[in-house]
Amino acid sequence: MNLRQLIERNTAPQPWAEGEKIPWNDPDFSRRMLKEHLTQKHDAASRKITSQKKHVQWIHDQILAQHPARILDLGCGPGLYCARLAALGHTCHGIDFSPASIEYAVNHSPETCSYTLGDVRTTDFGRGYDLVLFIFGEFNVFTPADARHILQKAQAALNPGGQILLELSSPDSVDQIGNQPATWYSSPAGLFSDQPHLCLMESFWDEAQTVATERYWIITTNDNSVTRYTSSTQAYSEAQIAAMLGEAGFSAVKIHPTLTGKPAGDVDEFFVVTARRPGITK
Repeated sequence: MNLRQLIERNTAPQPWAEGEKIPWNDPDFSRRMLKEHLTQKHDAASRKITSQKKHVQWIHDQILAQHPARILDLGCGPGLYCARLAALGHTCHGIDFSPASIEYAVNHSPETCSYTLGDVRTTDFGRGYDLVLFIFGEFNVFTPADARHILQKAQAALNPGGQILLELSSPDSVDQIGNQPATWYSSPAGLFSDQPHLCLMESFWDEAQTVATERYWIITTNDNSVTRYTSSTQAYSEAQIAAMLGEAGFSAVKIHPTLTGKPAGDVDEFFVVTARRPGITK
């Protein structure tokens, strides 16, 4: 793209029309994103270690009742949760479409963890799991049709009585994403480019579909090229996600405030939903 196309851009994009997701599977993107996953300076890509430990302990104690389980982690990133769950006696398999993250996970996890590089929409989940995890609001970035398909695949992958745990972006947080003012920053190198660049960011809110769409325009100094990246985030109410889980064959839906089971306080960025595949637990 060029500057003229940026100036003449569509100022009312349709959700997912300009791309389904930022291409974290691109090798260069993946390499840069891994650095963000591993930093302890922020929680934007992966949570800080202190939060990870609290989340994993709550899952182990309250969701799995401290019983050894076979766990599927969707969108596992560099395997940080898998490794911590494995240390508590669980067997874990992670799926992610970031090659750098999967390479890191394979090289830094215990033998009771395994990983697959792939898109959760198309990758075979396998069978025989006691728990399927999909955390950090990643479920929200898929179209509703893809989200329903993922739930159906997860239900089929679970043992009878097995559970799914979703951590979703709250409706208020998605609304906030879509109503952010346009902004920008410059950087000598960063997530979107290894070269000096300018990042222009703008957000849009589709009230009818309750979807936030974010655009990132990256202008590099070496050739003044313009690259657009777009991401959409679907908001779900508690009632909507409960209905979707029911349609996918789940029952016993429960809502939890956070991955520690405790209210988050002033910032209600996520909420957690658990549900079971009907049947007798092994």
